Amino acid sequence: MKKIILFASFFINYIYAECIDLNYADCIYWSEYCEWNDETSQCQDIDGNDSNNNYGPFQFSSFNESDGLISSDNYLAATVFYPIDALPPYASIVIVPGAFSAESTLHQWGLYYASHGFIAMTIGINDYFNDDMSDLAYSLLDAIEVLKQENNRIESPILNKVDIDNFATSGWSIGGGAAQYAATIDSSLKAVIALNPGLAIQDYENCDNPDYDYYCLVPEHLNHISPVLIISSEGDIENPTDTDAVVHYNYTPETTTKMLFELEGGNHGTGLNPNAGSGELGEKVIDWLNYHLLDNLDYCDTLLNIPSSANQFYTNLQCQGFFPGDINGDYIINVQDIVLTVNLIMSGEYNSAADLNSDSVINVLDIVQIINIILN
Repeated sequence: MKKIILFASFFINYIYAECIDLNYADCIYWSEYCEWNDETSQCQDIDGNDSNNNYGPFQFSSFNESDGLISSDNYLAATVFYPIDALPPYASIVIVPGAFSAESTLHQWGLYYASHGFIAMTIGINDYFNDDMSDLAYSLLDAIEVLKQENNRIESPILNKVDIDNFATSGWSIGGGAAQYAATIDSSLKAVIALNPGLAIQDYENCDNPDYDYYCLVPEHLNHISPVLIISSEGDIENPTDTDAVVHYNYTPETTTKMLFELEGGNHGTGLNPNAGSGELGEKVIDWLNYHLLDNLDYCDTLLNIPSSANQFYTNLQCQGFFPGDINGDYIINVQDIVLTVNLIMSGEYNSAADLNSDSVINVLDIVQIINIILN
């Protein structure tokens, strides 16, 4: 009972349905409002897309357990969203909702991530009354293992398309807190996105209040090295910025890259919509993943730009300058940088440090310039 009371004191239920959540039959039934998109095999708003979706450049699709997605006992239902015309392998992010919220509440983010070239897996909560935030953290990590298995499943739409070394966690409300707590369990996570987060961990050693069944939040619960972007809303009364998001930010070690972006106005559900803040929420999240998950240094300076929709914004992120030609960032330009540049050319990847002539293409002309720098 105490656990139920604790949950009720922190969270609110946001459950809703949109065209994107409908199967083919239901989509046709609601044809006054929705239409079926044959290219993506998904239902969408009648205007041709989900309204104001601000999608990225890539086409995308999705599949779930009814389509053969590997299931798990550690969460309830899941959907995998993936790009279909981007260059694989794809980095991935797994997302869990808040208390008493359906997995489908996160589908907007799933679609948004896939349209920007990422695999996104949304998962549900098994037991709203007994799964606490540490349980949700393990659910997220288990979902990552499922994606790794999907990479090897013969009939999987993402067969051999998963970058098995680049994963991030995310969540909304208590899911946001769980996403950050997951980073304390698995240090290999490359990034965390915490949306309107709340967090309390049952800890008999560090929590001393029996009235809350020894649930609390202390710095030890957020001691991790994964770069974390914390999103909050000025109007959030369930998880207010000053008592939740700011505490999360302050408890995260100074040695960990962190950022807090509080949107002006809004409410507890603002974090569910990547188009919030005139689209600046989704843009900041994608920039965070491009920089930390894909190691694209070009996004660092952009991340430091304060959004016009921000009511509060602070970070310890620092963008260090680089020497053109210093591909490995060791401040020495030598044959190792030439080898790395060749690898970039062979793999078709881009690194601004290797683009010495600034033509947005890495090729033999850049190698010649690096050689000239070494010889001179």
